Amino acid sequence: MELSHVNSNEKVDGNQLKSLKRKQPLDDEAAAQKRVRSETNSISGTSTNHEKRNKVDKFRYGNFDRYYGTRLSGQSRDPRLEVLKKDWFQGKSVLDIGCNAGYLTLSLAKEFEPSRILGIDIDDHLIGVARKNIRHYCDGNVELIGKLPAVLVKNKETNEPTTSTGFPSNVWFRKENYVLESDEFLEMVNPEFDTILALSISKWIHLNWGDEGMKRFFKRAFHHLRPNGRFILESQPYSSYRKRSKINDILRENYRSIKFFPEQFREYLLTKEIGFSTCEELRVPNASSKGM
Repeated sequence: MELSHVNSNEKVDGNQLKSLKRKQPLDDEAAAQKRVRSETNSISGTSTNHEKRNKVDKFRYGNFDRYYGTRLSGQSRDPRLEVLKKDWFQGKSVLDIGCNAGYLTLSLAKEFEPSRILGIDIDDHLIGVARKNIRHYCDGNVELIGKLPAVLVKNKETNEPTTSTGFPSNVWFRKENYVLESDEFLEMVNPEFDTILALSISKWIHLNWGDEGMKRFFKRAFHHLRPNGRFILESQPYSSYRKRSKINDILRENYRSIKFFPEQFREYLLTKEIGFSTCEELRVPNASSKGM
């Protein structure tokens, strides 16, 4: 199995990415992204300190409503799409962990043509928004029943792939916490996916579940991959942890206890304890967000 590490904290010259040709976004894609940002901007201000603390604590998992607005910062297309290769996804079974409102998941489902892609997030509100956003990416001839494409209504509560692999019947979303309660549950994890993405979520896993939770997350991802599968990781730098650790006492205590640092992730993932065979560094050009 292979590991790809996405580095979005450095700006690189376009000449270093000769094999990746940037496409201009379609008009409907740009409009869809605008609606995504509009629909996820739902948190209003509060009037008391108690309410403010509750609002802040709500985002202890990094489940920010305005994530994509901050991430893209005026760009109409997520720059990470430029370094992800289509053959890692086309015709394959894909898992996107921490999908937020589903923009990247939907872009991958439509442009990269996986046979199926499942987006999961710990926040049920964001999963609801992601499901609604499916319609913004659909062509005019897609039949909709209620709030979701027909095939998604039928399969939204199952883990089974859909019979049709074309968009939008190849994508669905589910609320789930990917971090298992203990290593004992790893024995129950079966290889289901060819590609797994974990983009800008490692900090939040680390702060909420500590070193052991971070390692358990990596172990589950490896167990979830089929032979020759690929794990695409975008980790945040340790320097970005301190600010977010102040959200609550649990995050603060876990931050103080960290001994397994992000710069050690790559080496750990290549050890026998996990089992990945190779690692490829991916550098995202003109990344706008640092350490989300």
